[in-house]
Order: sequence, then structure tokens, then C-alpha cells
Amino acid sequence: MSNDMATADLMDPATCDFPQVTRDTAATQLVRDVMLRNPKTLRGDATVNDARAMFADPKVVSAIVADGTVFVGLLNRSDMPSLLAGNSPIRTFARRTVPTITPGQPVTEAVEILDDRGLARLVVLEEDGVTLAGLLCLDRKRAGFCRG
Repeated sequence: MSNDMATADLMDPATCDFPQVTRDTAATQLVRDVMLRNPKTLRGDATVNDARAMFADPKVVSAIVADGTVFVGLLNRSDMPSLLAGNSPIRTFARRTVPTITPGQPVTEAVEILDDRGLARLVVLEEDGVTLAGLLCLDRKRAGFCRG
């Protein structure tokens, strides 16, 4: 299910250039069929320096924070104060309430959330609402979904 959050905070132009699954093809599938199953994550005990290293890649504008498979939150580049000490925990800045969807939901429901909120990415959590299952990513042109 989705949670409320400001749309602009999750906009992520850093998606793939070419869809691997078009919207038309995905329209008849479930989220689990088109999601990235192993998205890059930061550990729950990661520091600001760890996040800065990940964000050194200009294509990365947000990072999933997880303790193993347990979703901790989503950290956006803009969430970290630039003058913060490098050993500060990022957990403090990770947003816990973000739009999410489950693997068993239809892609059409995910598309509705993505389009309504102007998002390019959607965190995928298992039915328990805490276990990270993956990430759903639109390509830059929003024509389809990227797969890893």
C-alpha cells in the first residue's frame, strides 16, 4: 500500500535509459514480475560518509536503507545536511514513511501511484510492510520499467 509523502522529494531522474518491460506489457503483470529484485542499499548502521560515497555517482539521488532485509527508510541526497559530520548515522535522516507497494499487486496500481505522484521509483515491500522485496523503476521517458 502507499503512504503519503511529498512527491518532489522522491523524484528520481536517475533511472535506466531504455525500458526492459514496456508499460503495455507490464499492464497485465504483477509488480514482482517487473521489479528490481536486488536494489542497491545502505546498511541501517551506515554513516553519512557511506551515503556520500554512494551519492558520488550523480545518477544516484536516493538510497534504500535496510537492516538486512528489513526496510529502514529511503534516504535522498537532499535529506543530508552538507555540513554534517561524516560519522553521523544516516538512519536519522532516512524517511520511513514513503509510498510503497507489494510484489503481489498489479503493475496498474503501481503505475497509478507513480503517475499520480510524479515518481520514477517505488519501494516494494512484502505484505508485512517491513521486509524489502525490491524496487520498481521507470525509465527516463516513463515508457516502461527497468530490470536489473
